[in-house]
Amino acid sequence: MRTLRKCLSVILVLVFCLVPVSSLCAQAAVKEDGTVVRDCPEIVVHGFIASRLLYDKDDPSQGAFWDWSDEEIVDFVKSLLPIIAKYFVLNDWDTMAEEIAPLAIEFFDGVFMDPDGTAAGNSGADFTYPPANTIKRDSKLDFHYDWRADPIECAEQLNDFIDYVLQCSGCDQVTLTCHSLGGIVTTSYVTLYGDAKLKSVVYNTTAVFGQSYTGELLSGKMKLSDEGVQMYLEFALDGNDYEAILNGIIKACKDLGILDIICDFGNLALEKLSPVLLPKVVVPLFAGMPSIWAMVKDEDMDASLDYVFNTIYKDDPTDRSGLLEKINNYNTVVRPYKEQTLRKLNDDANFYVFSRYGYSSIPIVPSYDAMSDSVIDTEYSSMGATTAEYGKTLTDEQLAGMDAKYVSPDKTVYAGTCMFPDQTWFFRDFPHSINSPLALMIDTLLYTDFQATVNTYGQYPQFMVYNREAGTVEPDVIQPAAAEPSFLDKVKSFFRNIFDRLNAILQSIRDFITGKK
Repeated sequence: MRTLRKCLSVILVLVFCLVPVSSLCAQAAVKEDGTVVRDCPEIVVHGFIASRLLYDKDDPSQGAFWDWSDEEIVDFVKSLLPIIAKYFVLNDWDTMAEEIAPLAIEFFDGVFMDPDGTAAGNSGADFTYPPANTIKRDSKLDFHYDWRADPIECAEQLNDFIDYVLQCSGCDQVTLTCHSLGGIVTTSYVTLYGDAKLKSVVYNTTAVFGQSYTGELLSGKMKLSDEGVQMYLEFALDGNDYEAILNGIIKACKDLGILDIICDFGNLALEKLSPVLLPKVVVPLFAGMPSIWAMVKDEDMDASLDYVFNTIYKDDPTDRSGLLEKINNYNTVVRPYKEQTLRKLNDDANFYVFSRYGYSSIPIVPSYDAMSDSVIDTEYSSMGATTAEYGKTLTDEQLAGMDAKYVSPDKTVYAGTCMFPDQTWFFRDFPHSINSPLALMIDTLLYTDFQATVNTYGQYPQFMVYNREAGTVEPDVIQPAAAEPSFLDKVKSFFRNIFDRLNAILQSIRDFITGKK
């Protein structure tokens, strides 16, 4: 018996030792060059405006739209300025709007959908399937689609592409990363076609649960505020060499009431121009896209439908029943089952959620102070986080009832209320449109052969921060607040930056001359 007990003890020790080792071995294999070993293809479903759209899918020589050069944008603005100046002096807002409308329609030529919510002519995404012999088990492939279109139609195209990739690669499953609007397309795909073909999925700051300003704009809730403008300008200047002094000037303008005067003029312009520009340009352009409607929050849908179809289009004889049918179809087939679909996906595949924060929303809607990545509210991209308003922290009362391990270091985000709290990562000061710094982290999670969590990898804790200068994401550690530089220090920094730039230019000239000699 003593011998038997010793043998059992040895076996138990081996079991306890080997289990952690086997778990470590089960993690994604990383090559010497830092890349991850892929055992099946990865498909990336991009977001809004991420795919190039052609006037004619069968004839790329006709060119692309929503693809303006800087010169074209400047020329458009220049064409508007004389009209605005002339009719502002005359206080003739109606004529101003009537003359602006055709210029805007021409500028956005090609973007407008037909009244039934389908693409005009043969326009659509510039996307050709890669040759079959180029698709391997370790391929990373982009799925491009018409980001204006019905997400259900895009989901059908995604299903076809996945089948093609599986056939070419010889694999049974793919991994999938979706970003922004791509999350809506992916959720539509899983709702309609199931998740059997998916090994792992990363929802990278997606709009599957909507975004506040879309519904607010579609229900006519537009108003500029000086505080909102200040917040958004802080985002726009983020990373600018003269950020500190410019933000100081903006704050001074707000304190002196200058921003308030600008916003009053902006709100007057919105009020006066809207009766013409909304029905002729703005609503047909954006509300004509079925994809936009899929980004409206559930609670804003009824008000948005009523405003667009019963107010803006009240006396318009154009038949938009086809568009309404597409909107209602998504609202019936996909929208009510989002949570159910995602929970099943989580049960059947390895599932991860990325969310970003640190910026305010756009300054033209009531939700301008929502915590966001400048595009999608953090609450919705994280599938349920509790967040403070932009520029504030969670209250002491809120924090008292929260599990501290889910509270962000800056006390602005609480992950404990997320749908998947242990599979959701947050990235502070990370703008919506940048994705490349996340590539290795995404690959590591996608090709981990079990469901990883925020505790699996030490280098990838739940709360991360975007290091703009290095172009990387790092564990978030809040540093002690530095003393606010004085106005004199800001002025010195401003001129020092100018001097450094001039010196760099002179050095380049010297190098050029020396090189010629």
